[in-house]
Amino acid sequence: MASPSSPLIHPIPDAQLPWVFGLLEMLEDRGGREDGYKIARDLSFKFSDLLKVMKAAEILGLVSTPAGDVVLEPLGREFLAADMNTRKRIIREQLQKHSLFSYFVRLLRGREDHSLSKEVMLEHLAMLLPDERPERMFATIVGWGRFAELFGYNKDDDRFYLDEEADKP
Repeated sequence: MASPSSPLIHPIPDAQLPWVFGLLEMLEDRGGREDGYKIARDLSFKFSDLLKVMKAAEILGLVSTPAGDVVLEPLGREFLAADMNTRKRIIREQLQKHSLFSYFVRLLRGREDHSLSKEVMLEHLAMLLPDERPERMFATIVGWGRFAELFGYNKDDDRFYLDEEADKP
Protein backbone atom coordinates (compact mmCIF):
# COMPACT_ATOMS: atom_id res chain seq x y z
CA MET A 1 0.00 0.00 0.00
CA ALA A 2 1.17 3.54 -0.66
CA SER A 3 2.30 5.38 2.42
CA PRO A 4 -0.04 8.08 3.75
CA SER A 5 2.29 10.82 2.51
CA SER A 6 2.71 9.25 -0.93
CA PRO A 7 2.43 11.77 -3.75
CA LEU A 8 1.39 8.93 -6.05
CA ILE A 9 -2.29 9.00 -5.07
CA HIS A 10 -4.11 12.20 -5.97
CA PRO A 11 -7.52 13.30 -4.68
CA ILE A 12 -10.40 14.18 -6.95
CA PRO A 13 -12.57 17.24 -6.49
CA ASP A 14 -15.98 16.76 -5.06
CA ALA A 15 -17.86 17.62 -8.26
CA GLN A 16 -20.78 15.77 -9.76
CA LEU A 17 -20.34 14.48 -13.29
CA PRO A 18 -23.56 16.11 -14.61
CA TRP A 19 -21.98 19.49 -13.75
CA VAL A 20 -18.87 18.49 -15.71
CA PHE A 21 -21.01 17.47 -18.68
CA GLY A 22 -22.94 20.75 -18.47
CA LEU A 23 -19.65 22.66 -18.54
CA LEU A 24 -18.64 20.78 -21.70
CA GLU A 25 -21.95 21.63 -23.38
CA MET A 26 -21.60 25.29 -22.43
CA LEU A 27 -18.07 25.39 -23.83
CA GLU A 28 -19.25 23.80 -27.06
CA ASP A 29 -21.99 26.43 -27.35
CA ARG A 30 -19.38 29.17 -26.85
CA GLY A 31 -16.93 27.98 -29.48
CA GLY A 32 -14.86 25.69 -27.25
CA ARG A 33 -13.20 28.32 -25.01
CA GLU A 34 -14.39 30.67 -22.28
CA ASP A 35 -13.06 32.60 -19.31
CA GLY A 36 -13.71 30.71 -16.04
CA TYR A 37 -14.90 33.83 -14.20
CA LYS A 38 -17.38 34.63 -17.00
CA ILE A 39 -18.78 31.09 -16.82
CA ALA A 40 -19.16 31.34 -13.04
CA ARG A 41 -20.91 34.71 -13.36
CA ASP A 42 -23.20 33.55 -16.17
CA LEU A 43 -24.22 30.45 -14.19
CA SER A 44 -24.47 32.32 -10.87
CA PHE A 45 -21.88 29.89 -9.50
CA LYS A 46 -19.35 30.72 -6.86
CA PHE A 47 -16.00 30.63 -8.64
CA SER A 48 -14.68 28.18 -6.03
CA ASP A 49 -17.49 25.75 -6.95
CA LEU A 50 -16.81 26.15 -10.65
CA LEU A 51 -13.10 25.49 -9.99
CA LYS A 52 -14.02 22.03 -8.68
CA VAL A 53 -15.99 21.30 -11.85
CA MET A 54 -13.17 22.64 -14.03
CA LYS A 55 -10.63 20.52 -12.14
CA ALA A 56 -12.81 17.41 -12.48
CA ALA A 57 -13.16 17.99 -16.23
CA GLU A 58 -9.41 18.55 -16.49
CA ILE A 59 -8.61 15.35 -14.55
CA LEU A 60 -10.84 13.48 -16.99
CA GLY A 61 -8.92 14.96 -19.93
CA LEU A 62 -12.02 16.71 -21.28
CA VAL A 63 -10.79 20.31 -20.87
CA SER A 64 -7.60 22.24 -20.24
CA THR A 65 -7.40 25.42 -18.19
CA PRO A 66 -4.72 27.76 -19.54
CA ALA A 67 -4.52 31.21 -17.93
CA GLY A 68 -7.97 31.12 -16.32
CA ASP A 69 -9.75 30.03 -19.48
CA VAL A 70 -11.49 26.70 -19.91
CA VAL A 71 -10.79 25.03 -23.25
CA LEU A 72 -12.70 22.06 -24.63
CA GLU A 73 -10.15 19.37 -25.54
CA PRO A 74 -10.57 16.88 -28.42
CA LEU A 75 -11.61 14.15 -25.95
CA GLY A 76 -14.28 16.52 -24.59
CA ARG A 77 -15.60 17.05 -28.13
CA GLU A 78 -15.55 13.29 -28.73
CA PHE A 79 -17.45 12.81 -25.46
CA LEU A 80 -20.15 15.32 -26.47
CA ALA A 81 -20.62 13.66 -29.88
CA ALA A 82 -20.84 10.15 -28.40
CA ASP A 83 -23.78 7.98 -27.41
CA MET A 84 -24.25 7.07 -23.74
CA ASN A 85 -22.31 3.79 -23.85
CA THR A 86 -19.35 5.48 -25.52
CA ARG A 87 -19.50 8.30 -22.97
CA LYS A 88 -19.33 5.75 -20.16
CA ARG A 89 -16.39 4.01 -21.84
CA ILE A 90 -14.50 7.30 -22.24
CA ILE A 91 -14.97 8.19 -18.57
CA ARG A 92 -14.10 4.63 -17.47
CA GLU A 93 -10.86 4.72 -19.48
CA GLN A 94 -9.94 8.10 -18.01
CA LEU A 95 -10.71 6.97 -14.46
CA GLN A 96 -8.58 3.87 -14.86
CA LYS A 97 -5.61 6.16 -15.59
CA HIS A 98 -6.15 8.18 -12.40
CA SER A 99 -4.03 7.12 -9.43
CA LEU A 100 -6.89 6.95 -6.92
CA PHE A 101 -9.17 4.89 -9.15
CA SER A 102 -6.40 2.58 -10.34
CA TYR A 103 -5.43 1.99 -6.70
CA PHE A 104 -8.95 0.80 -5.84
CA VAL A 105 -9.24 -1.27 -9.03
CA ARG A 106 -6.04 -3.11 -8.06
CA LEU A 107 -7.21 -3.49 -4.47
CA LEU A 108 -10.60 -4.89 -5.50
CA ARG A 109 -9.11 -7.23 -8.10
CA GLY A 110 -6.95 -8.69 -5.34
CA ARG A 111 -9.96 -9.59 -3.23
CA GLU A 112 -11.73 -12.89 -3.79
CA ASP A 113 -15.19 -11.32 -3.98
CA HIS A 114 -13.89 -8.13 -5.64
CA SER A 115 -15.55 -6.01 -2.98
CA LEU A 116 -14.79 -4.02 0.17
CA SER A 117 -16.97 -2.71 2.94
CA LYS A 118 -17.56 1.03 3.00
CA GLU A 119 -15.75 1.15 6.33
CA VAL A 120 -12.59 -0.39 4.85
CA MET A 121 -12.81 1.99 1.87
CA LEU A 122 -13.01 4.96 4.24
CA GLU A 123 -9.97 3.66 6.16
CA HIS A 124 -7.98 3.42 2.92
CA LEU A 125 -9.04 6.91 1.89
CA ALA A 126 -8.07 8.32 5.30
CA MET A 127 -4.62 6.73 5.03
CA LEU A 128 -4.04 7.60 1.37
CA LEU A 129 -5.37 11.16 1.54
CA PRO A 130 -5.15 12.37 5.14
CA ASP A 131 -5.96 15.98 4.18
CA GLU A 132 -9.24 15.02 2.48
CA ARG A 133 -12.65 14.20 3.90
CA PRO A 134 -13.06 10.41 3.41
CA GLU A 135 -16.89 10.39 3.33
CA ARG A 136 -17.01 13.09 0.66
CA MET A 137 -14.24 11.42 -1.38
CA PHE A 138 -16.03 8.06 -1.09
CA ALA A 139 -19.30 9.57 -2.36
CA THR A 140 -17.52 11.13 -5.33
CA ILE A 141 -15.66 7.91 -6.18
CA VAL A 142 -18.92 5.97 -6.06
CA GLY A 143 -20.74 8.56 -8.19
CA TRP A 144 -18.07 8.74 -10.87
CA GLY A 145 -17.41 4.98 -10.74
CA ARG A 146 -21.08 4.11 -11.10
CA PHE A 147 -21.52 6.36 -14.12
CA ALA A 148 -18.48 4.79 -15.79
CA GLU A 149 -19.57 1.28 -14.82
CA LEU A 150 -16.21 0.87 -13.12
CA PHE A 151 -17.46 0.48 -9.55
CA GLY A 152 -20.73 -0.28 -7.88
CA TYR A 153 -22.01 0.22 -4.37
CA ASN A 154 -24.68 -1.79 -2.59
CA LYS A 155 -26.15 0.37 0.19
CA ASP A 156 -27.97 -2.54 1.80
CA ASP A 157 -24.71 -4.44 2.38
CA ASP A 158 -22.48 -1.33 2.53
CA ARG A 159 -20.26 -3.04 -0.08
CA PHE A 160 -18.15 -1.26 -2.69
CA TYR A 161 -17.37 -3.55 -5.60
CA LEU A 162 -15.71 -3.75 -8.98
CA ASP A 163 -18.23 -3.66 -11.81
CA GLU A 164 -18.21 -6.85 -13.91
CA GLU A 165 -17.26 -4.90 -17.05
CA ALA A 166 -14.31 -3.29 -15.26
CA ASP A 167 -13.28 -6.64 -13.81
CA LYS A 168 -11.99 -7.81 -17.18
CA PRO A 169 -8.20 -7.21 -17.20
